[in-house]
Amino acid sequence: MLVVGSVLAAAYASLASAQGVQPSHALAYGWPAAFLFLVALWLVEDSKSYPAIYKPFEFGFLVYVLSPLYLPYYLWRTRRFWGLLLLVGFVVLYYLGSLAQVLLAAES
Repeated sequence: MLVVGSVLAAAYASLASAQGVQPSHALAYGWPAAFLFLVALWLVEDSKSYPAIYKPFEFGFLVYVLSPLYLPYYLWRTRRFWGLLLLVGFVVLYYLGSLAQVLLAAES
């Protein structure tokens, strides 16, 4: 879902940029918020398969509030090097629309 949504948002942003118009307000601000929400949902579900990681009672709420800060720590604690690669993948997906616009602008 994250990959498909990021690719669709990046394609839309690139096409809008190529036409010389701004992307719609809903997509420009809606997808990044939805992306962070989906990552937080994934984080809560994935943490259930790691019982050695301490999770306080309010873990679910804290993940939604602090997921950008907790995600690198969690990925490092659970997956070490592969977790850092996964973090780079999340960051690239998050900024895919901006990267596509920059590449499109550099091309022309």
